[in-house]
Amino acid sequence: MSRKRILVIVENLPLPEDRKVWREIKALKEAGFHVSAISPASSPFSWWNIAEGVKIYHYPRLLYTKSKFSYLFEYINAFFWTFLLFLMVISREGIDILQVCNPPEMFFPLGWIIRMKRGYFVFDHHDLSPEMYEARFGRRDFFYWILRVLEFLTVKSANKVIEPNKYYRKLLEKRTFSLPDKFVVVPTAPDLAKLYPDRKDVSLKKGRKYMIGYLGVMNPQDGVHQLIEAVDILVKKRAFTDFILYLIGDGDAREELESMVEMRGLKDFVHFTGWVSSYKTLRKHLSACDICVDSMPANNYSNLSTLNKILEYMAMGKPVVCFDLKMSRELLASAGIFARPDNPADLADKIEELLKNAKKREIMGKQGRERIEKEFDWEKIKYIYLGVFKPYSL
Repeated sequence: MSRKRILVIVENLPLPEDRKVWREIKALKEAGFHVSAISPASSPFSWWNIAEGVKIYHYPRLLYTKSKFSYLFEYINAFFWTFLLFLMVISREGIDILQVCNPPEMFFPLGWIIRMKRGYFVFDHHDLSPEMYEARFGRRDFFYWILRVLEFLTVKSANKVIEPNKYYRKLLEKRTFSLPDKFVVVPTAPDLAKLYPDRKDVSLKKGRKYMIGYLGVMNPQDGVHQLIEAVDILVKKRAFTDFILYLIGDGDAREELESMVEMRGLKDFVHFTGWVSSYKTLRKHLSACDICVDSMPANNYSNLSTLNKILEYMAMGKPVVCFDLKMSRELLASAGIFARPDNPADLADKIEELLKNAKKREIMGKQGRERIEKEFDWEKIKYIYLGVFKPYSL
């Protein structure tokens, strides 16, 4: 029997920088599928490259955007290039299965083409785009309802929908009027073979006693400004200065965050690393941290979302301080300390409290790692993911 050909489309991050999607691609390849992918290009630009035996087609990526209209421009650009590359792949290589990842939910017409050719269309649902829009812009306007329509059309067009948790599944079942058997919950899971506690490089602490780590995208809805406010409180009001915070990642709020750090005189306490794509570099930084943090505000999006960074902190055996969000509390359990939502002063208190308690940090870190190994090990969960493609099993 010939190998089934899968095309994976992702717009949110370049590949292989999107670690979640890259794990899925590698699982498909290991299972015997022929896999290719389309994603925006990272720097330096190239139309295609081969990574770990997977051919990735790239298109020119627009710079980070800030307004809703610039997002629209970004998505038009992405759809234009993705559609052209899709046609090229389908004519040159053929496609039996199409997996599209959101955000955004705009590639369902490509799913229609695949289904008309009697192929299989899988929607890999990463984020609640309408709720994310609402969290970012603070309103339910015309664009919010457009996102709801796109979400509806994408779900209805798909043979199967992959959900990261039960809350997403229940919500989309309800608001797309879909049967439960369309959805499969594949919990987000880190790669424990690449994320594990490693040797601590104390030089990263720059002479400070403690190191705090934040990992992930830094967009306005991620609330990193609240973390910087907490640092400001620690330094200026609590006179607690023996620490350094590493912000590991990038996003369209980074420039404003750097300005905020400089204006408040916090450059000695906050260090921006930029995006880290190497697991070795990521392990180096997170291993040196005494605690890890998140400052996502509480809203309809964050309360129901599985935050990848939380699972990656736990995989690294790090205790976590974050705001009290429904899904984050469910994931962390005893591996986390929870501040009152959107309260930087309480976040500062919880950070100081945990940094000063080495024994508690050790216990929490171990509990988090054990929970990941037991319930969120990708080597186990990947078989749930592969089960989505059972109609095309080899």
